[in-house]
Amino acid sequence: MTPKPLQDRIAIITGATGDLGAAIAKRFLEAGARLALIDLDAARLKARCEQELGAGDRVLVLACDVSDADQSRACVDAASRHFGALNILVNNAATVSTRTPIAEVSLEEWRRTLDVNLTGAWLMAKWAIPHLRQTGGGVILNIASQLGHVATVGSSAYSASKAALLSLTRSIAVDCAADHIRAVSLSPGAVITSRLTKRYGTEEAVNRALAGKHPVGRIGRPHELAEAALYLVSDGASFVTGSDLLVDGGYTAV
Repeated sequence: MTPKPLQDRIAIITGATGDLGAAIAKRFLEAGARLALIDLDAARLKARCEQELGAGDRVLVLACDVSDADQSRACVDAASRHFGALNILVNNAATVSTRTPIAEVSLEEWRRTLDVNLTGAWLMAKWAIPHLRQTGGGVILNIASQLGHVATVGSSAYSASKAALLSLTRSIAVDCAADHIRAVSLSPGAVITSRLTKRYGTEEAVNRALAGKHPVGRIGRPHELAEAALYLVSDGASFVTGSDLLVDGGYTAV
């Protein structure tokens, strides 16, 4: 029998209640991993896990605000202690700022967006790196965005946070290469999620608004991003570090 690509690897996934985080969790479980899933709302996350994953002792659910230094450190330590090791960190937690012209963005919103999307990823990586070293290396995967590469009207805080996340990924890759720790990022295009359908009203409305901006003529699906995430953290990508993988249906190619 062919070994599963993540057999017995221990992975932390933040923002795991959302559709993308849940899709990554499901795919990693199928690939043999054991998971510490983190989100602000542990009760909601646990309910989603019980409904969609049913993985028993292969999944640990933890509540955490990743932008809080004490909480994030406690979660990383708890995950490593529970499973006895740590091999993979997926920084997926993010907040989406409102569509606001840059001169009208409030300082509170600007700070909160960067606190979660950038500082939260940095904190999780900071706490995870010593554990990854102890296991002989590992992978840090940061979920960035096509809007870290290009701008769109009214998304200054979000775009800035994701562009900085790309730079953070490169810095981690360079700083940690000698420890056999890879750092990579994944930049999705528009993906059908409950967050998007809530904003636009229906899936059909999402497609009408966004599909035409992608040369492939459609919106992405969470499972497609999960497949890309699996590749990036697997041994198949062992020579990939400091790089960003755009999975955006061609959005940034035009």
